[in-house]
Amino acid sequence: MKALAEEFPEISIRFLANYPIDEDVCSVLEVRTDETERFKETMEYWDTKTVELLHSDDETVVVMLEGQPPEGYFVSDDIGYHPTSPVVARDGYLFIEFVMPKSKMDTLWKSLDERDVDYDVLSITEGYDVVDSLTARQREIVTVAIERGYYDNPRECSLTDLANEFDVNKSVISGVLHRAEGEIIKDALGDPRDSETTVQI
Repeated sequence: MKALAEEFPEISIRFLANYPIDEDVCSVLEVRTDETERFKETMEYWDTKTVELLHSDDETVVVMLEGQPPEGYFVSDDIGYHPTSPVVARDGYLFIEFVMPKSKMDTLWKSLDERDVDYDVLSITEGYDVVDSLTARQREIVTVAIERGYYDNPRECSLTDLANEFDVNKSVISGVLHRAEGEIIKDALGDPRDSETTVQI
């Protein structure tokens, strides 16, 4: 990233997709530059296994490349959360945004430090909603469970009722609710298994 930024000062790169292939990572990049032809000439010198041009015009180059990921790539695996898309590169730096519970932040700092990733925290926003961490399926089933009175006391519907509504096995509904409830409870109370150190920002 730094080498490209030095050669193309006005360049902007967006990581549209990243996915593992064996021990490597395949990435799809959208590159915006006024020098698309010169940029394409530099691609043959990139230190990657494969580089494939997917699209180019006067201002944009879309390229797919496969190669060994940097240590920072594995931070997502360490913390169990992936950055929001797209990840943007400007001026030789990656600008990455995570949406996660506050209880996971110590794990993030620890992972970055252990993997020797050079980073700066630009901002921390208190606008996190735990619902954002649930899958669409979890949100749908939890919403219906609330509407049907599953969480009322006494309950107005059972796991069997919910399973019949979604036309799935009762154990499927139980598993989805259990995982969603776990996310909500850990966000509210914190996870005591997280690092004991608290980072003040």
